[in-house]
Amino acid sequence: MARGGINKALVKQAREALLGKGQNPSIDTVRIELGNTGSKTTIHRYLKELEEEEGSRLDDEALLSNTLKDMVARLASRLHEEAKAIVEQAEARHQNRQSELQERYKKQTLVLSAAETRIAELEERLATTEQQRSNAEKEQHLTSLQAQRFEQQVADLERLMKEKSSHIQSLEEKHQHARDALEHYRQSVKEQREQDQRRHEQQIQQLQAELRQLNQTLSIKQTDISQLNKDNSRLVTEVSETRKQLSTSETKLQDIDGQLRASAGKVASLAAQLNEQQALANKQAEILPTLEAQLAETEEAKRSQTIELASLRSELDVKNQIFSKLGVEG
Repeated sequence: MARGGINKALVKQAREALLGKGQNPSIDTVRIELGNTGSKTTIHRYLKELEEEEGSRLDDEALLSNTLKDMVARLASRLHEEAKAIVEQAEARHQNRQSELQERYKKQTLVLSAAETRIAELEERLATTEQQRSNAEKEQHLTSLQAQRFEQQVADLERLMKEKSSHIQSLEEKHQHARDALEHYRQSVKEQREQDQRRHEQQIQQLQAELRQLNQTLSIKQTDISQLNKDNSRLVTEVSETRKQLSTSETKLQDIDGQLRASAGKVASLAAQLNEQQALANKQAEILPTLEAQLAETEEAKRSQTIELASLRSELDVKNQIFSKLGVEG
């Protein structure tokens, strides 16, 4: 029995309805007329029985004509099936080729996107490195200015030390002149005392007063010399401390130079990586037009096959109409 309640009467009714519409009562059209129900094998069996029943009522000439019609119908059906198989194979090949090209295109697009992302990251890292290098150069410049300032301070201190030393030497020379003058005066006074001691007693007292004043002046000068020696010692200490700071600054400057050289090495490495990624991106960009051209060729082939399929279907429709007029199944 037919599946889904399909029987011979329903098939006959659908066949007659199609013939009344001027359509060929093939297996597919009958099944559509039945509401897409029923097995194609069952429908084919009922259609064959209906054709045999109609053929049994014809005379010999009609039987001969039916035989020819059946032969033509079988040939047409076989031609239809072979054409349909060829078209289906072509469509399957085209679909597979199109899917493959689309998959390759997606992969290349992902690779290109990843390369662009990597390039953006490298550019950002390069910008950061450039900023770090600029900061290091600024710090180096500030350190250099500070070192120059320290050197100027050292030069000023050395100049001040020279001035203090010159002043001390001048005081010592004055002190020596005073001693020499005092000794010379004592000798002169002694000679004058020998000549007229009583006449020069007052002068001697005056000279003694002057001597005390000179001694006081000498004491003051010695105090000044002590203070200058202390100042000199303090200045020597300050110069030593300044030189230590200068040495520390030079050490920091060397460290900064080392960091700058390391940063320059990193910048060179990042630039090399950027060049590699850019070369890869350029290579991918060169492959992309080829893939697009292949995709265009595939689309053109698809359109050609679609046109050819439409032509075959038109041809089959014409043949089916001719066979329908002859009263045979397409």
